[in-house]
Amino acid sequence: MSALKKILIIDDDHDSLDLLEVILFRDYELSTAVNGFEGLTKAQELRPDCILTDIMMPVMDGIGFINNLRKHPDLGKTPVIAVTSFTDKHPVKSLLNIGFSDVMSKPFGNADVLKTVRGVLGEHVFGKRKKRQP
Repeated sequence: MSALKKILIIDDDHDSLDLLEVILFRDYELSTAVNGFEGLTKAQELRPDCILTDIMMPVMDGIGFINNLRKHPDLGKTPVIAVTSFTDKHPVKSLLNIGFSDVMSKPFGNADVLKTVRGVLGEHVFGKRKKRQP
């Protein structure tokens, strides 16, 4: 059994999936899905500590995913980070209002990803402890 926290990454763009895996693989146990429907199934199986999801995807997009996840009795409070390049179409404030824990814009850098993930998990962020939002 791994002592690492589990992260589920959901994105239909394999380049984004690969990049996030490269950034996070040393610190976390990772799983991936290519759409929100597959992500919901994997989340129920894996019970991740944190989920990163793209917004624009086929089958079920990130909005549909978060709406379904928040209704789940065991997964409803799981931190979910929206990863999107469409902050004009889906402003950050509206994404936070519908239940995302944080928002990351594409393109993203290594430090941004680590800081955001550590922040929602309540882990140390550059020497400071960041409190998790209720």
